[in-house]
Amino acid sequence: MASMLMVGCNSTAKKSEEAAADNPGAEWVEVTLNVNGMTCEGCENAIKAGVESLEGIASCESSFEEGWTKVKYDKSTTSVEDIEGKITDTGYSVKGEL
Repeated sequence: MASMLMVGCNSTAKKSEEAAADNPGAEWVEVTLNVNGMTCEGCENAIKAGVESLEGIASCESSFEEGWTKVKYDKSTTSVEDIEGKITDTGYSVKGEL
């Protein structure tokens, strides 16, 4: 089980590195959003999958316990509004930035 968790953690780091390498002219920024409605790790995973389906996302992580989602993205490709919309489409509400 621990090895599966390590693979998951490493794949996120690798995705971020690959995204930066694939787009050297990107304007990477990070935003932390206050997200309501998450109750478990499944909610975190649903948000992550939804947000990562957007173009220009380097990484996404969430905490249902603390009610936030942190996203690193290329602001020349996507926007906070796009990210918030994807989270809302997934079934959660965004209450601004932290």
